[in-house]
Amino acid sequence: MKWETIEIGNVLTLQRGFDITKKEQKEGEYPVVSSSGIQSFHNDFKVKGEGVVIGRKGTLGTCYFLKQDFWAHDTTLYVKDFKGNYRRFVYYLLQTLNLASLDVGSSNPTLNRNHVHKLKVTLPPLQTQRKIASILSAYDDLIENNLKRIKLLEEKALCEYKLIVDFKKTETLGQVLKLNYGKSLSADNRKPGIYPVYGSSGAVGFNENFLVKGPGVIVGRKGNVGTVFWSHSDFFLIDTVYFVESKVSLYFLYFNLKHSQHFDNSDAAVPGLNRNSALSNNIHLPSLATIKGF
Repeated sequence: MKWETIEIGNVLTLQRGFDITKKEQKEGEYPVVSSSGIQSFHNDFKVKGEGVVIGRKGTLGTCYFLKQDFWAHDTTLYVKDFKGNYRRFVYYLLQTLNLASLDVGSSNPTLNRNHVHKLKVTLPPLQTQRKIASILSAYDDLIENNLKRIKLLEEKALCEYKLIVDFKKTETLGQVLKLNYGKSLSADNRKPGIYPVYGSSGAVGFNENFLVKGPGVIVGRKGNVGTVFWSHSDFFLIDTVYFVESKVSLYFLYFNLKHSQHFDNSDAAVPGLNRNSALSNNIHLPSLATIKGF
């Protein structure tokens, strides 16, 4: 069988989720899936698993695959009918459609399911859908396992960090490091590549060129004030963040900035981090030998 070009509405049917407040939820085993993912669990469900959910309000076009029964929140659309297509493949297919571009909200981003249904896609036969989904699922499982390992390793490193901070020497951040600005780079101007692009919410894409040699520490400047990220590889950072320059170990500074510092918003309109204010924060340094050991 050949691949065919058809409208999404002939591949699946999307349905608006179900309203439920936090007060109405009772502790249970069924995930409540909003446009930003699983935020809580309830003792009842509305949709049988396996299922696919996409963001309808707020965070548009985010896609989630649920293996178990679940409650699709009112801020989402869920696939009510897969029309004989392989469910896991449909999940991957929806992620390729740039659904955020279909925003019809005047103030709050909103996705209209009828607009999604009209999109055209090229659909392979069922057997090919299964093969594609199987390959992509294997990568997803690998990524999930690696993220769990990274979390465990970072928790271990944090425990060791807390043990070495002996508060013998106190300086200001400005005496220890520099916060350098990123550079404007819109999504339209990025060219596909291997270098992660960081904003104040973390890695937001990839680019063919880098701005900073890795490893490096990134600090949120606009929007998400004071967020801290680590990049092991060379990276690009946009102008909503700073990158750290210092003679002190960047590994040590990453944990200090993320877990020992508090950065205040200095802008009433758009949340912002004033560089001079941030650099006036105190930092407690152990001996250089201890930092090197860490």
